[in-house]
Order: sequence, then C-alpha cells, then structure tokens
Amino acid sequence: MKKAAFLAAALLVIALFWAHPAFPGTVPSSIIPEGARWVAHLDMEKFVSTKLFEYLEKDGKFEIKGRDLKRWLRMDAKDVSGLTVFGLGPDDHQIVFAVAGKLDKAGIIALVEADKEHQKTPFGAYTLYSTGSDEYGAFVNDNLLIFSEGRTVIEKVLDTAAGKAKNFAGTPLSASLKEVPSGAFLSGVMPDLAGLGKEFNQSKVLNQASGLFFLAQEKQDSLLVRLQVTAVNPETAKNMADIVQGLIALGRMGGNEGDMTRVARLLDGLRVQQDGKVLRLDFECPSREIADLISHGKGMAGLFD
Repeated sequence: MKKAAFLAAALLVIALFWAHPAFPGTVPSSIIPEGARWVAHLDMEKFVSTKLFEYLEKDGKFEIKGRDLKRWLRMDAKDVSGLTVFGLGPDDHQIVFAVAGKLDKAGIIALVEADKEHQKTPFGAYTLYSTGSDEYGAFVNDNLLIFSEGRTVIEKVLDTAAGKAKNFAGTPLSASLKEVPSGAFLSGVMPDLAGLGKEFNQSKVLNQASGLFFLAQEKQDSLLVRLQVTAVNPETAKNMADIVQGLIALGRMGGNEGDMTRVARLLDGLRVQQDGKVLRLDFECPSREIADLISHGKGMAGLFD
C-alpha cells in the first residue's frame, strides 16, 4: 500500500503481527468468499489480555508502533478487536485485510480524500475508495474496514457481505478453523499451499508441504506456538523434519556470543515431531523472555539496531 490511508492500515498490520513471533475479535466469516484459499487471524482482545502484551506495554515496547497507529489511523492498538487476513489467489492483489474494532471512520475517509488521486465509487450499499490504480478499501460497517491492492477481490468481499455470493462456511478451510483452541490469539490455516506464490516455493520446508496450520496462545505466563505442516507423503515429512533439525543444530552452534546466545536458548523450547505425513513444531517459552528478546532491552527501537 503506497498512499496514506492504505499505508496506515499496513502499519497496523505490521504493528500487530511484528510485536509477536504468526480473533472476542472473531473471524468475520460472513465476508470471506467461498473461494478463499487461506486465512490468518489475530484476536487482539485475547492478545491484550496476555502477560506478553502486559510486559511489552509496561516496558514501552509499543511506543514507536503506537505512535504510528495514532498518527495514521487515529486509534490505539486496544481499539482493535480483530485483524483477519485472507487470500483468494496466489498474488498480492488477491490478499484482503479486514480490521475490526472501534474505528475512526470519518478520520480514515478524510485521509483517503486528502489524496489528490482518490476516487469514491458507489458499489451496491457500500462505497469503494481508491487512492490509485492498485489501492482499494471499503467499510463493511462502522466497525469493519477491508482493504486490498486488488479491486476485484474487494468487490467479491462486498458481494459476499451483501449476501450476493456464498461465503466460505461449509468449505474445508472453514472446517479447519474449528481445530483452533479457544484460547489461541493468533492462528492461520492454509489447506492447500499449491500456487500460493514464489515466497512459499523459496522455503526449504514449505516447498515440500501441501498444507499449513499455526497458532499461538499463552498458558500460565508462557507462550505456546504450534506450526503444523502436512506433507504429500511420510517420506517427505521425514525429509522436512531432518531439515528443521539441521537448522536447529546450526542455530545452537552459532549461539555462543552476544544476542545470539538468547536466541540459542530459545531453541531448547522447540520440539519437532513427525506422525506420518504431519510434521509438528511446538515451541514453549516464558512470555517474559520473549518480551525481552523482542526489545533487546531497548524498546521496539532495539529491533532496528
């Protein structure tokens, strides 16, 4: 997103996901089209209730990103109830972001209208906003904003919200979300990775996978993260497990000095398990240690050093 309003929304996405290593802010199922290929969701209300968020907020780790949020969207992170991202195809123009919460609708629209290239187009009961050839957004209601680099996908989402097209309820993707524990604040499901873009094919692990599932939750002041990959066959899953184990071994060997010592210690909380075609990586670590690692003891600015 290059223009003001969409850059602001992108900053929100970065702030929320980057603050943590993968929604009641529930998944807005009624707006996700039947053809959606993957979905990721952050329940901000659950995240805010974690000790991890408390540590980050108390130590000022959200100071920089908080300023960005207030400057661009005129809202605080706690005003967001949920962030959902889903894809209808393999390229960036088919990815849709949905932000739910106490939104400053008038303020966001004012940002768009301040752009000299902005356009406002009626679309059924909605209004489609654009600030260029590949930047589109719309309010589904006062508390739900969607945006994308592709106009076609935004129109599909609005048609779905209006009941003119089927949503993804009843699809394998929707069914997969039922596996997410109620306590998870971050989750994602990609039942079929085929054709999801070159970024996946560049990964030594994911280019051998046929499906992906991840989640994060906190229990008793410890962060629990799970990444589950489904391979095409058990042999491929074994090869993937060997690659991961090799990477872990390299990480431990290189963690003898400086900040890498902290990273190497975290590897002790990582467990790799294979069951047939399924490879599962489970990670557990005290939330306090994760907060310290994120900040390097210097707030969010430490991540830029």
